[in-house]
Amino acid sequence: MATPDCDLLVISPHTDDVEIALGGTLRTLADRGRGVWACDLTRGELASNADPDERWGEAARASGILGLTGRLQLSLPDGFINATDRTQVTAVVWVLRRLQPRWVLTAPEARRHPDHLATPDLVRRAVFLARLRNLTSPEPDARWWGERPVCDCAATWIPEVVGDTCLDDAAPDLFFDITSAWEAKLAALDCYESQFRRDGDRHPTAINDPDFRIRLDDRARHWGRRAGVDRAEALSLRGRPVLGDLPSERWA
Repeated sequence: MATPDCDLLVISPHTDDVEIALGGTLRTLADRGRGVWACDLTRGELASNADPDERWGEAARASGILGLTGRLQLSLPDGFINATDRTQVTAVVWVLRRLQPRWVLTAPEARRHPDHLATPDLVRRAVFLARLRNLTSPEPDARWWGERPVCDCAATWIPEVVGDTCLDDAAPDLFFDITSAWEAKLAALDCYESQFRRDGDRHPTAINDPDFRIRLDDRARHWGRRAGVDRAEALSLRGRPVLGDLPSERWA
């Protein structure tokens, strides 16, 4: 059976969340030949601006800029992500068994929005249950960008690493140097005109505030200073690496 090309899978509640939180990491790894995937749990039907189809078109353009291997968007209920809902959990289990990622991350930060708060718990539950052979995981409704993997679901799957976007006031476990990918991240964000431009009949939101881009740059530079590089993105990991040799990268 063919093995999907998925070194890293980032699972987010809404389209554009992964670009905001980890767009630089995705492009950095794609530039190194890694298979990078994004999974959006919902179609963002409750968004203040734009409909799901417009946002999916924006996501397709951003995915190309970031060099993603593929992207899929589930149809879990926007605003009602629930880590105890069996249907939602098994949908994520199916994604894990189908893509078979080495690393699984969640984005964005678990703050404020109920879907952002619930997503890390949902993913951690799915990661655990994906290893249980007797749990069935029917294929969920999804739309795909890029080539859909031509392989069957694994009977079980255990990722090597599970982690989350690091909160601003938390201690990171790992940094990714995104200095070389910063302009690509900004270009990917620019694809989401419906979400980041406050003009015409767009409703004001936290992310189309003119200062939002400044705050993103401040965060990247803050983590960069901590890491000893120009700009960085930070992760909180579940577990710690087990090394058999000294790593080639330097430590911050």
